[in-house]
Amino acid sequence: MKFDVIVIGGGWAGCTAAEKLADSGASVCVVSEGLSLASTGYESPYIRHSGLQKKGVAILAGDRVLAGTVKDGKVTGLYTRSLGKTSPLVADEYILATGKFFSRGLLSDKDHVWEPVFGADVEYEPDRSKWFNPDFEAPQPFLKFRVKTDEQGHVIVGGRAIVNLKAVGDICNE
Repeated sequence: MKFDVIVIGGGWAGCTAAEKLADSGASVCVVSEGLSLASTGYESPYIRHSGLQKKGVAILAGDRVLAGTVKDGKVTGLYTRSLGKTSPLVADEYILATGKFFSRGLLSDKDHVWEPVFGADVEYEPDRSKWFNPDFEAPQPFLKFRVKTDEQGHVIVGGRAIVNLKAVGDICNE
């Protein structure tokens, strides 16, 4: 399947990006695992994404991007749990809007933090003892971990900006 833009993540940032892109005439696909704004049609006074499908946005609700292929500094396709490895999703541009830990946009083990789709470079404290504050009500340092981006918002993988992959929302914000 080919689109102008594929958005990975159906939360507030991903749906907002998808809505603005669809309004500009782009063909857009949102891949959204689990319960999300894209799949529920949630409306609030601030967010109105229930019209995404009416705007022509394809929503792959309940699907998960397993991997993205990168060649010569560009994303060339995405593979999802539902579509498998034989049917890549292809677009001119990609947006990473997966959130951080609670939505599995970032993963960790006892020594490392990583971004699971593209292997993007992640900014995090290497000393695990500094990942959290024992005072539950205090600001938690792990909430500042994020994927690295250049000045234009392109995601950095292996020290190199991916020219057709941008990050939005919590995945790239402190």
